[in-house]
Order: sequence, then C-alpha cells, then structure tokens
Amino acid sequence: MRRSSALVVTAAIVAAASVVMFAAMGRAVAGLVAALVGSYLIALRPIRIEQLRRAVPAYLTAVAAQAVHMIEEYRAGFYREFPPVWGAAPWSSESFLVFNLAWLLVFGLAAVGLKRGWWLAVVVALFLALGGGVLNGIGHAALAVRAGGYFPGLYTAPLVFCAGLYLASRLLRRSRVALAAIQRS
Repeated sequence: MRRSSALVVTAAIVAAASVVMFAAMGRAVAGLVAALVGSYLIALRPIRIEQLRRAVPAYLTAVAAQAVHMIEEYRAGFYREFPPVWGAAPWSSESFLVFNLAWLLVFGLAAVGLKRGWWLAVVVALFLALGGGVLNGIGHAALAVRAGGYFPGLYTAPLVFCAGLYLASRLLRRSRVALAAIQRS
C-alpha cells in the first residue's frame, strides 16, 4: 500500500477506534483517545523499516508489561474506581476485561505488522509506548496522590512507564547516519 493510502486508511481506523472506545467506555477514556490521535500524528514522521524491526523486542516487552498491569488493574478493581474520577458510572468487570483483551489482541497483531513495516502498526506501537506506557504510568501516580494512597494499577505503573519510555526511544530514535546528514546540511 502506498504511503498516502496508508495514511488515509490508518486515519479512518484511528477515528473508528476512537468512536468505539467512547461508545463502549464513555468519557473516562478521553485520555486514551487523545493518546491514540497523538500517536497517529507522531507517526507521520518517517521511520525506517529496519528501525521498526529493531524495536520489536522492546515492543514485546511493553506488551508483556501492559498485560501484567492490566491484571493488577482488574484484580484491584480499577474498573470500579477510575470512571467516577471523571464523573462517570463505574464500568462492569466484563466490559473492562473485554476492552483490555481487545487491546492486547491489537497489540499482538501489531507485532507482526512492525516486522513487516505496516504504518498502522507504528501507530499502535506509539500508542502502547505513549498512552499505555508513559502517560498511563504518570496517570496512576497522579491518581494515587489524589486518592491519598494506593489506586488500582499503581504497583505496576512504573513497569509500564519504563517499558513505554524505552519503546518510544526505540521507535523515535534517529540513527547516527541520519543525525550526521542533518548536521551537515
């Protein structure tokens, strides 16, 4: 698929995913939707396929960290505690589980896409790194401060934060060759 076609198709998928997230989970996922759209915009910068392939181990580490984090959130009742922070009704445990399993499926499929250089997979990887990792880790710390103690997901928040930061650095790193060419111009 040509890059211009991939941009349009990916934009449509990001828009559809945003609508589905809002419809299924309500306004409490506004931060995730913003992270997904932001990931699309960041992914507009060119990334070489070799760089994507080198990022796969960091990506798989971030997916594993996210899975562990989702387990803590589920067992600790994040689905009951988080939506009221946004003035919304608590989610059911079933809807929270389906939402998270759907994202784990998307993350798994994107691993294949990264190896093949699919642009949609780049957006998903950036979303995992920035939304599911860095912002999620910061958000859990802020929620714990707000709660005056533990908030579901806090214990594994540093794990997703670090994995997300590392993945973002692998995806967004410019090669030394590219940096040298920029500095010479």
